[in-house]
Amino acid sequence: MKRIRLLSFLAAFVLLASLTACDSVVEDTTDPIDSAGDEALTSPDQVDFIINGIRARSNNVQDNITVQASLMSDQFIFGGANGGGATFPTFRDLMQAFPAATNPLNNNSVDGTQNHLGQYRFLADDLLRRAEGLGAEAFGGTDDSRWIAANFAGNFHGGLARYYWATYFGRTQLEGGGVISALNSPADTERAEFTPSEEMYNLAIQKFDAALPFASEYQTKVINSVKARIALFRNNPGQAATLAESGLAPGDPAFQNQYVDRAGNQSNLWDVEGGVGRAQTVPAPRFFYSPDYLNEDYEAAESSRIPVLDPDVASYTIDSGEVTEDGLANRGAVHPLRFPVNLSVGDTPVLPIQGRYPDPGANINFITWQEMNLIRAEAAERGGSGDPLALINEVRDSHGIPALESGDYDGLNTIFMERDKELFTTGIRLIDQRRASACDLNAQGLDLDMHGWHLDNADETLWQFLPITLAERNNNPNLPTELPSDAPTELICPN
Repeated sequence: MKRIRLLSFLAAFVLLASLTACDSVVEDTTDPIDSAGDEALTSPDQVDFIINGIRARSNNVQDNITVQASLMSDQFIFGGANGGGATFPTFRDLMQAFPAATNPLNNNSVDGTQNHLGQYRFLADDLLRRAEGLGAEAFGGTDDSRWIAANFAGNFHGGLARYYWATYFGRTQLEGGGVISALNSPADTERAEFTPSEEMYNLAIQKFDAALPFASEYQTKVINSVKARIALFRNNPGQAATLAESGLAPGDPAFQNQYVDRAGNQSNLWDVEGGVGRAQTVPAPRFFYSPDYLNEDYEAAESSRIPVLDPDVASYTIDSGEVTEDGLANRGAVHPLRFPVNLSVGDTPVLPIQGRYPDPGANINFITWQEMNLIRAEAAERGGSGDPLALINEVRDSHGIPALESGDYDGLNTIFMERDKELFTTGIRLIDQRRASACDLNAQGLDLDMHGWHLDNADETLWQFLPITLAERNNNPNLPTELPSDAPTELICPN
């Protein structure tokens, strides 16, 4: 997304957003107290205000991406009847991975996510520009808390923005990456080239490393944790395990995006896109109907790490699908049933709503020590050191779930299933499916029928990334507004 300096901008930075009066139109108005012009923001005293705006956009990126990536993976399906029910055709297109007939480049749900991400990246980079322009002396020296906060937040969030681009967006169906244009105004004709995921990950890591000198002990663990996740996504489990060992550890709180329980764009979108507020999307049937998951046990679901809401308790409108030979048919789409479920052809099962985010103020975990354990377990299973089952059981114990016995442990299949449960609703399953298929993990015992890509792509048109949409392409001559005929037809394992 472009670096657009039109800005008194986002001026209330979303958390404080309101319309402000213009003195040239309305005389004798009181100066607004919840917005600031561009020049006024270039001050050490405005650092906290700007960081609040960056965090606000971080919230917008995470809830949008986790909903959409969960739906694009095999973890959620287009469905649900609550609060008006599932009616967004853009969400059906997401679940079906954007078949060619859906015009993948013109999906307004993805537009919104892409715009938030572009603004998030801009705000983080712009904070660094302002701080560097002022210099440490203007803050009273390099020990000033505002100088430290500005340099940490600008670099850390700039790194996260680049991570999101690398992980979730793509130029074509199987080419991940993003665009970062440095513009002085929207009229500038210079636009950046597409940056592939591998290079974008490198840029993210550079930002994280630049944040480290300004990081607290906890923040350092968070940075190492994100770098561990990236290393795993790049198919380097050994490096991932080393970083994870220096990341979040048992007892450390999750690093979260925090939301508010009220109307507005700082409430958690899961409430109105996959929750009690409105159910555009619901968990795949395995989460409730599989013996390996909740096994139709609402009592377990209330305390589980993969919670779904009991309709008798939550009082939401019940939706159902019909089980066919091809899977679960619901609302004009079919979702494959990849896991053993207690369902038969002709059944019309209830589709419970996810319960991890039961209200608009529910926070979303971005990264946790439990994920670090599962990264280390996978690395150990793939030839590293450590006891994968012990690491898994430590995670299960943190949720009060009985330990797995050694006879129930099935290598990578157990690890990927535990990741599916532990990282429910976090958008990680999409990447796990991609790397399972692209990185030949079946050679190490992983069942791709359960954990690889789940949709038939015989015509090689389906997307495994969120498309960079026309909102960017129409303004950037470096990106085609029509997909090239020679687009890659095979997902490449990252490195």
